[in-house]
Amino acid sequence: MWAFMNDPAYVRVIAGPVGSGKSVCCSHELVKLALSQAPNDDGERKTRHLIVRNTADQLRSTTMKTFMDWFPPGKWGIFKASERTFYMDLPLEDGTRVKAEFMFIALDTPDDVRKALSLEATFLWGNEWRELHPNVVDGLLMRLRRYPSMKDGGFTRSGALFDTNMPDMDSWHQDKMEEPPSNWSVYTQPPAVLAYDEYVATYSEDPDVEPVDGYDDTQWYVNPGADNVDHLDPQYYPEIIPGKTSDFIDVYLRCRYGRSLSGVPVYDKTFTQDFHIAETPYEPLRASEYPVIIGLDFGRTPAAVLMQRNVRGQVIVLAEETSENMGIETFLNKKLKPLIVERFSGCAFLVAPDPAGWSKQQIGEISPVDVLKAEGFKVVKPATNDPERRIQAVERLLTMNTDGKPAFLINPGCLNLIRGFKYGYRYKVNKIGSQDAKPEKNSFSHCHDAAQYACLVIEGNQIRGSYAGHAQRRDIKRVNYVWV
Repeated sequence: MWAFMNDPAYVRVIAGPVGSGKSVCCSHELVKLALSQAPNDDGERKTRHLIVRNTADQLRSTTMKTFMDWFPPGKWGIFKASERTFYMDLPLEDGTRVKAEFMFIALDTPDDVRKALSLEATFLWGNEWRELHPNVVDGLLMRLRRYPSMKDGGFTRSGALFDTNMPDMDSWHQDKMEEPPSNWSVYTQPPAVLAYDEYVATYSEDPDVEPVDGYDDTQWYVNPGADNVDHLDPQYYPEIIPGKTSDFIDVYLRCRYGRSLSGVPVYDKTFTQDFHIAETPYEPLRASEYPVIIGLDFGRTPAAVLMQRNVRGQVIVLAEETSENMGIETFLNKKLKPLIVERFSGCAFLVAPDPAGWSKQQIGEISPVDVLKAEGFKVVKPATNDPERRIQAVERLLTMNTDGKPAFLINPGCLNLIRGFKYGYRYKVNKIGSQDAKPEKNSFSHCHDAAQYACLVIEGNQIRGSYAGHAQRRDIKRVNYVWV
């Protein structure tokens, strides 16, 4: 929250668990912003703040109560219930006055929305942002930078605050959190509770608090590093957990996106974001006895995932490369080879492509694997193309550890792969709730197929005999790149 309050971004989003102090934080930040407004010629620091919630009941019972608990009427200003506006008029030691309007607006009806979208404001606070419609959010942002007018001195700063529990996967709100616009900053608070492995990975020691039994016999430990935890009753989080589903705990306590109605993540039970994503990027080992395994998926959307087993036995996913509407030769020359030249010079390589790539094409009697070999790549055939066995190879690595550290670790720059693990690589669920037997083919599935081929080769120890004991490696054919 401290970082959130001190960020200069135009739009700031903070997402986290219940009880983490988000609403209190935003209330104080609005008042801080009101105090920081430069005075006009009359010595008045004038600002107008829109405070919105999706329904009148929630606005009245939560947002307004929180704000006025910290800034009570009569002491900090006057609240006019008919206008749902809190007027702050306070003298400061420098002789100026704070004259701020805090307008509480519900968005129950089209009339409410029209009213909100017709106001001129300095600041906006969207409470429980995930419940606000994207069109309304975009419209409200257009009402900022409008007050005070230039003839009244203009504004010193203008912008928006949004606080929220974690939104659903595949939602507009998740897209904004994952890929925020250039003038947005997004903060995700620490989770309120941790599973045992997460606790040990975070603090490098066993928990010193009693666990709480949750859904599906999972034991949870209150996270001592959670925001605001020192100001809550010690039993606040433990009393929330019993009887709650894993989805509830994920969204309201663990800072995870809500389950999308469109599908179930393939690695839902085995992938842990905090455990399997590296905090800082790993660099490849440049030695022939540690080849970089390139999992490769063919088709018109080729994808490559580059991973390597290090000296500790960990499998590190170093990089990924995806594409749209191109053949394998174009992908190699415009995507994969430039990546190798830029980041993997001096490494040994072993390509683990889709086993279907050994089939000859009807025209030209050449296979995709023949193309790889012609380009100088050493190729090994994964043991199977059965999706279930491929997934199991990844899951076995996900569930293993090496000296207490994850046996499978992903560089933070592998965004497509990570988003696939978190939500995008999934089993499609139909209208009656039945789950497909195979993962859905989508923009995330190609790089996950590629990762599975690489994991099959690593887990099956197919590197041995291909590279073990051989210092030599085949050179990649040099080409001239023409960027278009």
